[in-house]
Amino acid sequence: MDSTPSRFTLEALNPDGFLALRPLGGSAEAPGDFLCDYANPAAEMLLGPGLTGQPLLATRPALAGMHAPWTATMATGQRTEHAFSWGGGEAARQMRARAARMEDGRLAVWLADITEEARFVVEAEAFEERMSAYVECMPDAFLALDGGFRVRHANRAAEKLLGQSREELLGRVLWDAYGDEPESALRRQLQRALSTGRTVEFEECLSTPQLHFRVTAVPSPGGLLVYLADITQRRRSEDSLRRTSALFNAVLQGCTDAIYTKDLAGRYTRINAAGARLMGRPAEEMLGHTDAELWPEEARTTASHDREVLAFRQTFTYEEVQQRGPKPRVWLSTKGVLKDDSGAVFGLFGISRDITERKAMEEALRRNEARMIQALSAASLTLFDLRLPEGLLHWERNAATHFGQAELPAEEPLGTFLSRVHPEDRLGVAERLARCTEAPGEVVLDYRVVLAGGQVRRHALRARSRAEDGRIGRVLGVLADITHRQPGPSGVIQAA
Repeated sequence: MDSTPSRFTLEALNPDGFLALRPLGGSAEAPGDFLCDYANPAAEMLLGPGLTGQPLLATRPALAGMHAPWTATMATGQRTEHAFSWGGGEAARQMRARAARMEDGRLAVWLADITEEARFVVEAEAFEERMSAYVECMPDAFLALDGGFRVRHANRAAEKLLGQSREELLGRVLWDAYGDEPESALRRQLQRALSTGRTVEFEECLSTPQLHFRVTAVPSPGGLLVYLADITQRRRSEDSLRRTSALFNAVLQGCTDAIYTKDLAGRYTRINAAGARLMGRPAEEMLGHTDAELWPEEARTTASHDREVLAFRQTFTYEEVQQRGPKPRVWLSTKGVLKDDSGAVFGLFGISRDITERKAMEEALRRNEARMIQALSAASLTLFDLRLPEGLLHWERNAATHFGQAELPAEEPLGTFLSRVHPEDRLGVAERLARCTEAPGEVVLDYRVVLAGGQVRRHALRARSRAEDGRIGRVLGVLADITHRQPGPSGVIQAA
């Protein structure tokens, strides 16, 4: 009676496949095939039914590759383990066969479906390969350290940052690789990360060369993963920005004009000390508020100017009147837009100068000029201003009446004036004015002019030539219409 099924009762419960094989053909150590004496349910699930009593390799040609290792097990008694493929297409599986020679001369084979395990290994290897490529290509330096802080892996960026090749770094303690100080932040922080098992982030500086980098140390089984990002350029930019900001603040606070910025809603975001003082409010009271909130009665004009600047995205200059106090104050305000790096407008700036006194002086000068022109007109006088060597005459507004014209240009060439002088007097006037360029002095001329209608009038010119920068620059004086005075000899030119 064959006791094989009862002998392998426990194998019937094995989730892995089990086969008991007897050498078939040839010798026991070199059989031509293997007769299946027993196959548990799991084996029949893997290889298909009808295994028992059949020559295994002949009925399952896909197992032909197992003949050599199984024959070796029969000959040597050494356990073997081999993988093989089973099936094709989407149903293809990866199998593992472990074989051992039993005492009765048969071959025990355990079968396991390792398809998922093989897929996991392949995916893990692919993932490891991708991660390795990523680590090599990542812009930040990467170091893998063991528990003694010795370098186990370094990518290309780490070689470049530390100035040493991978071969020089591997196996060395990190801080020995670049000779840091015993109490450096790098050493302390990495020791803290390893001892606490917590990720740490900090900044470190290499003295030679002068490099700044941000360090992230992540505890891992058996050591640390260290990421180093070169922030040297960022630190330099920050230092430059800090110096520029300090310079800007010094200029801002030292300027005697009001300098301020506003956001798109018109709220003050910055104002210098002079601006706060000129506007009569502490800076902290102005920041975050609009002109309408601070000065409701006079904000309409200022707000309209702000809207115009923002609408046209250009810089404009305005005169703005402030009605507060016993007398109005006048501001000359230049305003333009503020843009970020992308060109988007986020606010406006303003530079305002108090020109109240200047406007008052201009108004006083205007009134004095008007009174002077009235007085000159009443006396039939006008100002004579000859600019040399350009040969340009500048006339006041009342000069036209002296030549019987409705108006004269503000400036005209000397030749145009001489063309109005009587032909008999013209040469003498021209020569006398020409001699004014030789030396400073006074000139007195009495001559005739011919009006457009042919009428003749008599003019008297009394002027003084003035030297500027070592040469005669101007002839300034008074021109009088003396037509109705007692006439002197006709065409006489008198010179002093």
